[in-house]
Amino acid sequence: MKQKILTLLENELPTVDFASEFLFSEMDSLAVTTVLAVLSEEFKITLDSEDATPKNFMNIDSIVKLVETKLNAK
Repeated sequence: MKQKILTLLENELPTVDFASEFLFSEMDSLAVTTVLAVLSEEFKITLDSEDATPKNFMNIDSIVKLVETKLNAK
């Protein structure tokens, strides 16, 4: 799951360093919106602006956890 998400996001946002431990601070609003849209479409889950928190976007692991949580809630 982590590798799939990482590959998807790196393809959409090649200038973002997804290895960063402070990912949220490196992303502008367009990048955050892109992440939400890509993951919503790929995994058929609902992600919106309320999910775009520093906690959820701290690093790639926290993004994976967000997706897994949404998938388990389906």
